[in-house]
Amino acid sequence: MVGIQVQEVMTDRFQKIDIDAPLSEAIGIFEKEDPDLILVFDGNLYKGVLTQDLIIRSHLKWDPTKAKVRDVYKPAPVIKPDEDLSKAAKLMIEVDLRSLPVGESKAEIIGVINDIAVLERVAETEFGKRAVEEFMTKDVITLKPDDTVAKALATMRDHAISRIPIVNDEGKLEGLVTLHDLIIRFIKPRFKAQYGEVAGEKIPPFSMPLRDVMIRGVITILPDAKVREAVATMRDNDIDGLVAVNGDNKVVGILTVKDLLLPISKMTEKEARFYLQLGGDASVLSDFTRERIISDIKRFVDGYEDLLGQEGIIYLYIRRFKEKFRGVHLYQARMRVVTDRGVFVATGETWGAIQAVHDALRAIERQLLQKAELERDLRYAKRFLEKLEF
Repeated sequence: MVGIQVQEVMTDRFQKIDIDAPLSEAIGIFEKEDPDLILVFDGNLYKGVLTQDLIIRSHLKWDPTKAKVRDVYKPAPVIKPDEDLSKAAKLMIEVDLRSLPVGESKAEIIGVINDIAVLERVAETEFGKRAVEEFMTKDVITLKPDDTVAKALATMRDHAISRIPIVNDEGKLEGLVTLHDLIIRFIKPRFKAQYGEVAGEKIPPFSMPLRDVMIRGVITILPDAKVREAVATMRDNDIDGLVAVNGDNKVVGILTVKDLLLPISKMTEKEARFYLQLGGDASVLSDFTRERIISDIKRFVDGYEDLLGQEGIIYLYIRRFKEKFRGVHLYQARMRVVTDRGVFVATGETWGAIQAVHDALRAIERQLLQKAELERDLRYAKRFLEKLEF
């Protein structure tokens, strides 16, 4: 427990919108006010949230000139004002949101709390004196300036990440690409072209090299810098992640807001070693399907706790396709398991959400067993061979 209540950090200023309002109205609020999120209401009852990222991604499904807020918003829990900040951190990780509504109930919303505010307050404690390298991801996926936008998008999809440092042959940082920027520049225009909005305009090709689109002058931090400094840097530059480099400007890690929220979230529930974060089309799953998936993943984690490590986050992105077979939708489950023992990534795609998740879990399982075998752990040799069906 951090010992600091949500109400000490929250703000009572927030934007709201009706669930049946046109999406264009929400876009206007973001352009004029630039809030972290907009709270969605049905009358006086809170229903969920709307973020700029949700709107950007909505271009892949809806014509934003015709869509309504109800087509795009995302359900999100309400946190009570007297809850500990560790609980707020836990919820932000689980629902993949940078801000949360605060209130006694869905009918009594009194404010919002965001991740940077949480981190700033906790960084005032001893936590803020700890080094960045304790929390940063050290197994960093990088690309080269000559790699293409198509490769960057595929890498982000396959590894369930949203930013990639661009390095030269010596591993020195030259730039950064983010999923947010690539969607705006390369994917969104293709959607808009369907409606004639960019008629006559040249849409940049996916074959464009990253040197032509990457962010230059990337904001970095040293691995021995304090967490307090990292949080202040992210706040001052309005970003949610930093590239960690050594004295030679070589990439040695990535530090994100989520990396810092995770240890804070664990201050309240010692028994919760792994957190599951659902994204994509997970909101369309039935309660039964969602609970079954959560239960199956928990059972998987319990069964492989000695290989997975002591703590981590499981990112599960669910995508539902229009295709059906005997009334069952085609689903894709992209899973990224980040632990203190390593990072494991897999994808399952088949008919039915539960089965797609099972396929992804089996792929993760094979990776775990292979890792154990490669490390000459004889306890798992037989199980590894069985999984390969030898």
